[in-house]
Amino acid sequence: MERADTRTVVDVVAAFEGWATRRPGHPAVTGEGRTWTYGELDAAAGRIAVRLRSLGVGRESRVAVLAGRTPEMLAALLGILKAQAGYVPLDPAYPQDRLGYMLSDSGATAVLAERRHAGSLEYGGPELVLEELVDSAAGQVADVVREEPFGGQLAYLIYTSGSTGRPKGVLVPRAAMSEFVSATVGLLGPTAEGTMVATCPTSFDFSVCDIFAPLYAGGQVTLAQDVFSLCEEGSWVRGDAVCAVPSALAHMVALGGPPPRVKAVLTGGEAMPRQLLADLRAAGVTEVFNIYGPTETTVSAAAALLDWDDELVSIGRPLPAVRAYVLDEELRPVPDGVSGELFVGGEQVTRGYHRRPGLTAERFLPDPFSPVPGARMYRTGDRVSRRPAGGLLDYHGRLDAQVKVRGFRVELGEIEEALTSHAGVVHAAVVLRDDQPGGPRLVAYTAPDGSSAPTGEQLRAHLRRSLPEHMVPSQFVVLGALPLTPIGKLDRKALPAPARLRSRAEVLPGR
Repeated sequence: MERADTRTVVDVVAAFEGWATRRPGHPAVTGEGRTWTYGELDAAAGRIAVRLRSLGVGRESRVAVLAGRTPEMLAALLGILKAQAGYVPLDPAYPQDRLGYMLSDSGATAVLAERRHAGSLEYGGPELVLEELVDSAAGQVADVVREEPFGGQLAYLIYTSGSTGRPKGVLVPRAAMSEFVSATVGLLGPTAEGTMVATCPTSFDFSVCDIFAPLYAGGQVTLAQDVFSLCEEGSWVRGDAVCAVPSALAHMVALGGPPPRVKAVLTGGEAMPRQLLADLRAAGVTEVFNIYGPTETTVSAAAALLDWDDELVSIGRPLPAVRAYVLDEELRPVPDGVSGELFVGGEQVTRGYHRRPGLTAERFLPDPFSPVPGARMYRTGDRVSRRPAGGLLDYHGRLDAQVKVRGFRVELGEIEEALTSHAGVVHAAVVLRDDQPGGPRLVAYTAPDGSSAPTGEQLRAHLRRSLPEHMVPSQFVVLGALPLTPIGKLDRKALPAPARLRSRAEVLPGR
């Protein structure tokens, strides 16, 4: 049964500050063996905010954060929001070329970096070391200039894969972020007031859920590096809930998790297999929440507390501030039970793409079904249907070449563009294959320039200079020519199945 919506939505920072005032000694965040209370985290964030304001940072400013999963990282995000600016997450694991592009494209006013990452990027603006900011006035509470945020101002600018070969930034407003976080807290109920084991990097927008929802509800965040490292360490941190994508959860289950105390799992970003749901139940999990949504609709547009006995795993019902439309090619609503493209309207629709007005106009359309003048709806590219009873949405696949890898959205065209930038590759195609043991994985097919073809290791090294690890294919197949349809288009269905992988390490590059 779905929980009733009894939310009162407040700004994410205001909610956190309220808890810091009411119970400053309550644990707020644990990471790298250190625990900060709400008072300590609020003071650290305040000092960062004051320093940023002295640099002229304010509304619509963008501040990049280059940090690992530490309390200082969380203080940086809160400090940027306190300064009324928007944060730009930069994952230290990403290639330098990609980070450099994101930093340049974002137009960041400043960079906040952990000491171990400081100076690693070419940047002409101010770069502040997080540890120095936090330690410079330890124990003092900074006097932050208080301003009431308006809903449309920027909360964060996050980059996703782009079909043209470059990542694209999505501008997420503060009101949309607050609506989503509030809805997540309402979905979890009392669980949100406990401890959330957060496994998602800040470069993945799912992190908004696992780090801000507990702070919104007065709970505690435990920052894990990822599910894999937790398993490898052989010991679990304490937590009431775990937030992770299905592929990571499957790995966790295979290694004996989740820990006994965990009773709730929040997942999304990939299809949720029925067997995994059964495995989680057998491991003692009592609630599994499935959330669905593209970055352009602020992390999640729909969610559901999954039914153990449902034969089809639903992507849920629209969140309270979301309007979901299932439309045909003429943008007309289709009957329940009939599949169509999902369009998302409502208060969680983001502002669009940074510096890409044409693409924004193409994907964010006027919402003819909304009573709000000027409202827009986002074209997801997902094919869904609505169940006649209860309104649950069922997912039936993509209408384009976009795929999900470990929860991250991947435009295959971006990988293909990177492959053909190698001097020895004329044509390239990338597909996500799940027809062999080891689970879904990216496979690249290349046609060489006529001379000796580059090896898989050479192509892998080439891609790692510009793409994050989750976008580097597990296998490379060399063909004399790529198969084409009678009209000359790439025939992806005719691409041959690759040889079986020799080891699990090839399934998960870098792990």
